[in-house]
Amino acid sequence: MKIAAIDLDGTLLRSDSNLSEYSKNVLGKALDHDILFIPTSGRTFRSIMSKVGDVPGIRYTIGSNGTVITDCRDGKIIYDKKIALETSYAIYSYIRENGGFFCGYCGNDSYLEEVDVGILLATRLKQAISEDLLSTDIRVPDMGGLIKSGDMVFGKMFITFIDPADLAACVEWLGRFDDIVYGYSTPYTVEIFGKGSNKDIALDFLRRHLNIKKEDVIAIGDSENDLSMIRYAHIGAAVENGMDVLKEHADLIIASNDDDGPAHFLEEMMK
Repeated sequence: MKIAAIDLDGTLLRSDSNLSEYSKNVLGKALDHDILFIPTSGRTFRSIMSKVGDVPGIRYTIGSNGTVITDCRDGKIIYDKKIALETSYAIYSYIRENGGFFCGYCGNDSYLEEVDVGILLATRLKQAISEDLLSTDIRVPDMGGLIKSGDMVFGKMFITFIDPADLAACVEWLGRFDDIVYGYSTPYTVEIFGKGSNKDIALDFLRRHLNIKKEDVIAIGDSENDLSMIRYAHIGAAVENGMDVLKEHADLIIASNDDDGPAHFLEEMMK
């Protein structure tokens, strides 16, 4: 094992959106043993580091659901997959017209409009997670104008609605686009990114970049958006609290995020 690609929310982080001291210690031990812990998350680089930045020795992050790889030493982006502007604007317009929440991910940061704050807090997403996500978002006054002008090109879009039925209707509407892929990151949120980008593709790029064999890669996750990297890794594990679709394809099921499942699994692997 040379790479441990681990999702954050619902996987490594507990339900209160924090990393336990036990997990920090185990991740530190793994890095001391030259095992690369790669946070592989739907979050941006800055949001990822707000959660795991005090674990010394993290070299790379895979953020925005596999659309961005960032070198932690200098914040330089070494891989960046974008969504077409026309598609981004069409989706943004649909969300605005139908009262949904829209957050766009560009480079190492995420952006939203002030109206989105109240919408997100009114959804069924846990308040601790909502407030945590909002804490690293950058507010902009006119997202549509930035998209149309080409000043903001997204690698990922994160959407939700107050009523889950409206989200389901949006997911059905998204089927008209042939240049994107999308999936549920929680039962109440959907992530959208350009076709040809995903956590497995970014993980493969980084593995090749580091000249590491595929059989030396493990991956751990909890949601539908982790499925590709779970199937890609030599060993793919799902936490007990994960979605059924993920557990059906995982090589094994480990303890839940609130029971520090990923850390216990890593510790056993190191033994």
